[in-house]
Amino acid sequence: MEEPILLGKDKFKIGEGETAKRELRVVKVDENVIQVQEEVHGIIALVGASSSVNIKKEELKNLIKVAKEEFGWTDICE
Repeated sequence: MEEPILLGKDKFKIGEGETAKRELRVVKVDENVIQVQEEVHGIIALVGASSSVNIKKEELKNLIKVAKEEFGWTDICE
């Protein structure tokens, strides 16, 4: 698998005096499959049967740009 491409990163306050760091990355898994990875550090997370990724508007724009330019997905819209 290729090295992930960074789409965005930020910090946010989760409590009094406690900040979490978040990074969003994308990696091409197959010709028709990409994987979006969200890493959050600074909080304890519970593991469940489902997962989700929070994506900002600018990160989505970056994801579309990477999919087109880096992965050759020219048939997707903006």
